[in-house]
Amino acid sequence: MNLKKIISIAAAAVLWLSLPGISAAQLKWSEQGYDRLVPADSHRTIAPGTRITAQNWQQYKDFMPVGLQGLWAGAFYWHLPQNAVMVVGPTTPTPLPRQYQEDTEKYASQVSLTKNSDGGYDIKGYVAGAPFPKPSGPLAGVEIMYNEYYAYIPYVITTYAKLGFTMDKFGNKYVNEVREVNFKVKHLSDPGKPIDISGTGDVFLTQNNVIMEPEQSKYVNSLQIFHDNPGDLPESYVFLPSLRRSLRLTTAARCSPLVGSDYTQDDERSMNLQPPIFQSRFLGYKNILVGYPEPGYTNKNNYYKPLYFPGPRAVTWQVRPVAVLDIRRVPSMAGGYCYGSRMAYIDRETWQPIWMDLYDAGLLLWKTGPSIYRPMPLPGTNGDVATGAGGPGDGDYIFWDVQNNHLTFDIQSGGQINGNAGAYDDYNRWGTPGGMDQVMQ
Repeated sequence: MNLKKIISIAAAAVLWLSLPGISAAQLKWSEQGYDRLVPADSHRTIAPGTRITAQNWQQYKDFMPVGLQGLWAGAFYWHLPQNAVMVVGPTTPTPLPRQYQEDTEKYASQVSLTKNSDGGYDIKGYVAGAPFPKPSGPLAGVEIMYNEYYAYIPYVITTYAKLGFTMDKFGNKYVNEVREVNFKVKHLSDPGKPIDISGTGDVFLTQNNVIMEPEQSKYVNSLQIFHDNPGDLPESYVFLPSLRRSLRLTTAARCSPLVGSDYTQDDERSMNLQPPIFQSRFLGYKNILVGYPEPGYTNKNNYYKPLYFPGPRAVTWQVRPVAVLDIRRVPSMAGGYCYGSRMAYIDRETWQPIWMDLYDAGLLLWKTGPSIYRPMPLPGTNGDVATGAGGPGDGDYIFWDVQNNHLTFDIQSGGQINGNAGAYDDYNRWGTPGGMDQVMQ
């Protein structure tokens, strides 16, 4: 290794260790790092047109998730190159669909929380819309966690993840293409649909992922079924083409990889948690840089390699008010769980997660990354859009594993919602274990 390279690495290490609120252990969880983020009621902001670069990023670090600060500081193997730029645009409103807003106004007053025997909180009286439109008090973190759980999701949405891969530090890639089909059949806020779809039992939500490429993995199919009781662990199934049948997996496999990626079962939809078995502490609303796709987001050449961070042709960034939550399993169920803390950044307007900092059981940073949603038009409405759309919506989704120098990169496009979903609007085919047996037909 030459002297110039050694000096560069040393400088990056000093820069990282000097970041206010970041532990000298480099990767250790630190509440101070999150407290320093700019409060949402602060006069501080970033002017539209600002270009954040390797030379000036520290001026804006308090608007960045802690994991993003690390990417800029060169703290990990995955780090932003010297020519990287984040372009800041104006903050634009992303209002929730009108039916969802009306349901919030109609039903939120009857929703309450009750403490359960596990140490978490159950929800009572929920029908549709946002259960807690104005979270407050000592349980604000729990209320926001439930808002995220019941954030707007259409009845059916499908997308195709054509540019998806996992990659190690040597550049070895496992490339796949995945068809995703999700159904929400309870607590709906879609015009022309009942609140609950009859004939679906106690199912709330289903998530179906089918690998279409490469050929050797084609038709491997993962299905999760969430029940109406949010405290119930989801049912998980996998279809194996070699056996030509589906198998039910243990409900405890929440930390198993999702179709071979760096995401776990609990990471789909960015946050696939069961609120009654988690505790959520609210660290405040912060002004955070949130990514929005540009037309060029589907072109992988518009990303900075090797970490595939989006460049200005792929994504622009807005300063938006975001709730910061420290989410952990209730102590009675924490043993053996993969994450010691999930630092979740939840958009205050849409209740969708926009970034995750995931810490292992020893509270060392393990994974970090954004969920960058493309607002999608809702058919049958007068201009309503879905932002986030329940996880598989169009956009890009990235996880950097900073402990194992691994990453998962996923671009989703061609989204179809409700009346536009065509052949995918078939709950029995795409939302049930029996339907998985038809994947090779």
